[in-house]
Amino acid sequence: MTNTLKYIFGALTGVFLLASCEINDPINEIARTGDIGANVYMEIPSANVAAGEPVAFQTEYWSVDNQFTSLAIWYSVHANIKYSITGFLTGYAFSLDSASLARESQEIKAYEHSASSYNEEKFSYVINDQFPVSYTLATASIENEETYNQNQIDKLFPAPIINSFYEGYFPTLDYEMLKEVMVEDNSVMDSATFESHFEIVVTTPDDGGTPIEKKVMKGESAPVLLASFKLVRLDALVYNPDKFYYQLNYSKSFQLKARFRVVNGNDVENFSDEKTITVN
Repeated sequence: MTNTLKYIFGALTGVFLLASCEINDPINEIARTGDIGANVYMEIPSANVAAGEPVAFQTEYWSVDNQFTSLAIWYSVHANIKYSITGFLTGYAFSLDSASLARESQEIKAYEHSASSYNEEKFSYVINDQFPVSYTLATASIENEETYNQNQIDKLFPAPIINSFYEGYFPTLDYEMLKEVMVEDNSVMDSATFESHFEIVVTTPDDGGTPIEKKVMKGESAPVLLASFKLVRLDALVYNPDKFYYQLNYSKSFQLKARFRVVNGNDVENFSDEKTITVN
């Protein structure tokens, strides 16, 4: 290869290498990632608060540009609801814990940036303050009440919860129990109709003893009897005559998921780590 060809080949190789670096340059990619947000940290001294009482907090924040256009506490509200219904005759209990988002995260309290809040030891601006918690977030509950309030039950227990209890309790009751509940005590079905849904099954013990007769529900009768069983009042099924109360339990409590939001001069927002606060 002549010196001239070597020179041309080397020049072309250099061009290709430069083009490759321009496309895949990781440093250049980093430089294009956008503006940097502020740093923000928040601390909550107590993770428990009574409804209607304020929550104390401390926030530290700083930004490379040292400019701040928005400072605020934000929080979302999360509800935890617990249901428990217990049938007296067999002790069957239907229970459900339900957690849901009651309110999306939103601004609760805003602040103005002040240069006087700068803390030289922390190398950041510091806010010590409180934010409000509504009285409406107080825990509500009923527990084995001695009196039965149908309006209260209708308000607190959704229909699917009641229906699930009936459907779970029904299979735990034998012939005698069902007859007591549906015919003798609550009259949702007459005796003849009730009996028509059962047949006598005779079994002989393995030891050759006296045959045993047992009334067994007909397979096709289960949906019919269940529909009539659901006509029995709830209070008649859950009342405990030994302890003189209704075996119904309900509680609703709330948690807050709080963060401090900072928007700097570049209009870049950043949030502190989320803090969970239980409202009592």
